Amino acid sequence: MGKHKHIDWEERYATGVEIVDQQHRGLIDIINDLYGRIGEGRGDEALREIFGALQRYAETHFDTEERLLKRRPVAGCHPAEHLDEHETYRRRIMDLRTRYAEGERLVPIQVFSFVENWWLAHIEGSDRVFERLTEGRPGGDAGAAEGTDL
Repeated sequence: MGKHKHIDWEERYATGVEIVDQQHRGLIDIINDLYGRIGEGRGDEALREIFGALQRYAETHFDTEERLLKRRPVAGCHPAEHLDEHETYRRRIMDLRTRYAEGERLVPIQVFSFVENWWLAHIEGSDRVFERLTEGRPGGDAGAAEGTDL
């Protein structure tokens, strides 16, 4: 990982569901890696590798979230909207990856900006619903991630 770090994990990102928070930390590590490489002048090199990592990690993470929402419905939560956000991200990353593979010159800092903004908005916005899975339950996740072994 590059020396430059852009995002530090903060308590405000925590949902209280251990598996979700662990995966969010992993995504922040990927974002920080991209930022570090851009800072070292290796942004183009990073793009060659980062799209696959972003897709793989997102699929694992989205699968976890979607299984949690199915297993433990949350009052006031609209799973369809949450899933739509996931699909929007999938399409956008696939579009960027395809354009890059076809030879389009993407600006690494613009890709970084999209990824950072999308993930932080998702973590601090829609993913707040996972806090409700642990309300009143000792031990944080209290089995909320049961069946989400990765």
